[in-house]
Amino acid sequence: MAGPFKIAGTVEAWCGRCKLMLHHTIETLEGNVPGRVHCNTCKSQHAYKPYLPGESPRDVKRRERDGERGPRTAQPGKAKASHYDELMRGRDSSLAQPYSPKARFAAGDVVRHPTFGVGVATALKDATKIEILFPDGPRVLIHGR
Repeated sequence: MAGPFKIAGTVEAWCGRCKLMLHHTIETLEGNVPGRVHCNTCKSQHAYKPYLPGESPRDVKRRERDGERGPRTAQPGKAKASHYDELMRGRDSSLAQPYSPKARFAAGDVVRHPTFGVGVATALKDATKIEILFPDGPRVLIHGR
C-alpha cells in the first residue's frame, strides 16, 4: 500500500511467521514509513517488510506503479494447483481408493481422503510415506503400515 501511513492504520506486509503477504496494523512510524507492525492473523509483532524475501524494493515499486496487488510469485502450497487439474484430467474420481494408513499406494493412484478430498499419488518418499497432490497442495501421508 503506497500513500500516507498512520499509526493504527492497515498495511500489507510480509509475515515471517505466517509466510504470507497479509494485512498488518501499524504500531510505529519512522518518518513516513511504518516501523513496527503486528499481523492481524497471527498477532506477531515485527519490523515492517513491504516485500517477499528475495524480492527487491525495485520489484515492489514496479508492482505498485502498475497497480498490481500482492506478490508476483505464487504462495507456497498453491503453485501445483494447476498441476492437480492436469493429473486428474481423464480420471474418474468416483473410482478413487479410500485412504487408509494400512493400504499401499503407488504413484499415479487416485486416493480419496476424508479431510483433504480426492488426490493423486505423485511420489513414494520411502517405504512408509507417499506424497499425494490434493486441490489445496501436496501432503505427505503414511501408507503400508
